[in-house]
Formats: sequence, C-alpha cells, structure tokens
Amino acid sequence: MFSPCLPRLVLLLALLFSWSANAQPALPSGVSEVELFGTVIRGSKWDIKEIPVCWENLKAQDGKYAELVRKAVAETWETAAQGGVRFAKTWPACTDGAPGVHVRIADEGAHTDVVGKYLDGKPSGMTLNFSFQHWSKGCQNKREFCIRAVAVHEFGHALGFTHEQNRDDAPEQCRNEKASGSVGDYKVTKYDPDSIMNYCNSAWNGNGQLSPLDIAAVRTFYPS
Repeated sequence: MFSPCLPRLVLLLALLFSWSANAQPALPSGVSEVELFGTVIRGSKWDIKEIPVCWENLKAQDGKYAELVRKAVAETWETAAQGGVRFAKTWPACTDGAPGVHVRIADEGAHTDVVGKYLDGKPSGMTLNFSFQHWSKGCQNKREFCIRAVAVHEFGHALGFTHEQNRDDAPEQCRNEKASGSVGDYKVTKYDPDSIMNYCNSAWNGNGQLSPLDIAAVRTFYPS
C-alpha cells in the first residue's frame, strides 16, 4: 500500500545524505552532528553572501596589521563557511553611509557594539587594537598573534555569534565571572568550552583558531 508520507521520507533521506557527504571537521568524542555548537541571535544573520568591511581611521603604518586581520578572517570563518558567507576581498576606507562592518582602530578593549547584520553601516561598529599600549599590554611582545586572535573573535560577533559563556547551560563560574555582552536567543547546539567565542576557553581567544564545533556552527548558520 502506498503511503503519502513516503515521498517526504525519501526527500529527507536524500537531504541527509547530501549534507553528510560534505567534508566536516572531526568532532570531539561523544558529540553528535545534531549537537553542534553555536549561540547566535537569529535576527542578526546577514541576508547577503558577501559582507563589506571598511576601515574608519587606518593609518599607513598599520597597513600590514589590517592585512593580517583580513587574512585571519579569510583563513578561519570564511574557509569554515565553505561559501555560505564571506567578507569582501578588499576593505577600503569608510565613507559616510558605506554598508557593512565599520572598523575603528583604538588603543582600548576590542569589541563590537552589536552583532551580525545590525553592524551594517553602523559607525565604529567594531573596534580593534593594533598597539596594546594601554590595553592588554602583554600583547606588545606578541602583537601579530594578539591582533589575529582578537580579530577572529570579533568577526565571530560580526557573523552573529554571541559569547559562549553567557549561555544558561555554561558552567556557573563562567556565567558569574565571565559574562559579557549580548545573550544569544538560539542555541545552534550544546555548550562548547573550546569555542573562540568563549571567555572561559583555557586558550586566550582560542589562540585565534576555531574549534571543530565553531566550524560546524558557522556551516549550520550560513549553509552553502
């Protein structure tokens, strides 16, 4: 007897097979692909595939650091997304009303004012530090490492990801001592202690590297 549910089942199986056929990063032991990490604000997802970025006050002598940031983002979030989302290849000086992420350089704590597409056209929406004279002075002896690691974290916010330690299922100590910024309204998956978006990560800013679950999360939020 023909079941009206059969076509739906066949379609579902085909979709599952197609998704699993794409190369995925190795997941930690005990974590399934339906539990992938990621806490986001759903409404912050960009509606475009290529996100513009511009510099508000980039000095000529900081050009090499600007290029370091661009490459770091390309080698992490863009590579992980596999075409689901990317940032523009060239990041010019900002003009009034320019779309995309506006980056300001200042010797203060790096941050984004809002996350995801809410940064679109917002003046000084993201702040990065290239000198570390007054903030995180320990980075003066490892400047390029710090610039890279911080940039990858902040551009995670630019994609809509919030701080992992703010989740209600994060360890209590992390929530109490490390909570910062917006709280996501959608858990793409379970809590990830190794996320680059987690202040409780034992590695400072994840050493500038995405965890396997960060990679899976951006592929889920921005499917190719």
